[in-house]
Amino acid sequence: MSLRLKLLLIIAPVFSFLWLIASYFSVTQLKDEIHQAMDNRLVSTARMVSNLVLSSQQTNPTFGLEVTRPFNDSGSAKGLACKISSLNGEIIANSHPDELNLPSVLPSGFDSVAIEGIKWRVYTLNTPHHSISIAERLSERQSLFIEIVLVNALPTLIAFLVSFIFIWFALGRELRPLQQLRKAISDRSPQDLKPIQLEHNLVELTPLISSQNRLFKKLNKVIEREKSFTDNAAHELRTPLTGIISQLQVAKVTEGNDREKAIQQSLYSATRLQKLVENLLLLARKENRQAFQDFEKWNLHSELTNVFDELNLSKDHINVQVDASPTNNHMPAFAFNTIIKNLLENALQHGLADSAISLVIQETKRRFTIKVTNRAVLSHHTLENMTQRFWRASSAQGNGLGLAIVKTFVDELDGRMDFIYENNQYFSVYIVFPLDGDLTH
Repeated sequence: MSLRLKLLLIIAPVFSFLWLIASYFSVTQLKDEIHQAMDNRLVSTARMVSNLVLSSQQTNPTFGLEVTRPFNDSGSAKGLACKISSLNGEIIANSHPDELNLPSVLPSGFDSVAIEGIKWRVYTLNTPHHSISIAERLSERQSLFIEIVLVNALPTLIAFLVSFIFIWFALGRELRPLQQLRKAISDRSPQDLKPIQLEHNLVELTPLISSQNRLFKKLNKVIEREKSFTDNAAHELRTPLTGIISQLQVAKVTEGNDREKAIQQSLYSATRLQKLVENLLLLARKENRQAFQDFEKWNLHSELTNVFDELNLSKDHINVQVDASPTNNHMPAFAFNTIIKNLLENALQHGLADSAISLVIQETKRRFTIKVTNRAVLSHHTLENMTQRFWRASSAQGNGLGLAIVKTFVDELDGRMDFIYENNQYFSVYIVFPLDGDLTH
């Protein structure tokens, strides 16, 4: 269902309900006024007939007193009926003798009577000389009321229908920017992520277009990042594969030390390729948000031991300080393992030879922190690009994914990672995970 039709279906019942209520009170008021006007007509007619009778008495004293010559008429199908009686109850005149068979004497005032299934509205005027009753069929009043209602309802109904037609076209005109926005989005190609430029005067539409443009901007960044990632990954995978193939070809045609050297170089390239694939798989695993949300408690010391065993290190090589609960449930075990392993590998590969490396893990009520420090000579350009995927200094080893993976995991866990470079020789990676949802403490 279109928004235009839905709005009309909302407006129509409300408008109709209010119109029916107003019409009901108007019709009720109209009916009361018609009855009042008709009653006033009965009173006026009775007084007029009374005046005519009195005038006739002045010229003919016996008129209206003698009943030897009563006036009878068949009457008409519509209109007022009149009955004149003497004080003793004798009928002097009756305009509808076959229909208006009223009692001989009626009290003065209004009354409603039913004669042979026909309801009459009667007004009786009693004078010292005679009694005059003026009657009107209630069905005639009802017919007049219906005619007046129909005459007034027809223009109202036409105005009602015209109003809905006007509302329909007005809604279409005001909602045209939504149609233009829909067309602007549906007609563009999947590769077109340029901001939407649409002229409109709807205040409510501006946030929608702004959010859509922000989404296009984010999508464009994601696509560019993924393209760059794919290109870099293809290049990085090609390099060790080419090295392995070349060295194996050399080993095939050589003997002795040259062959051993080629095999060792092949093993080095294969190890580098394995590491690169593992890191790519870690990045892919990061996209699985469920893995970061559903996990069991794990032992911090056991995970540290696993990391040192995997790196073929002993805790004598690293200055380790742990001030945290052995049981951890702040993050998945694989995330902690990956972060620590990549930080230590980064310090071993890019730090100064034989320089001391420290690992400090602390836990408070508000935060869980990890800090790795080593000695290194770094440039400002290197510090700016450390977390960029596949970036590394020209003389550096590795594949440029270590700190990028750490940064990705830290962001996924709502943490913060900072680099501290002191005295141009001590480089620290400082990671904070909030335990109370706030990093400002």
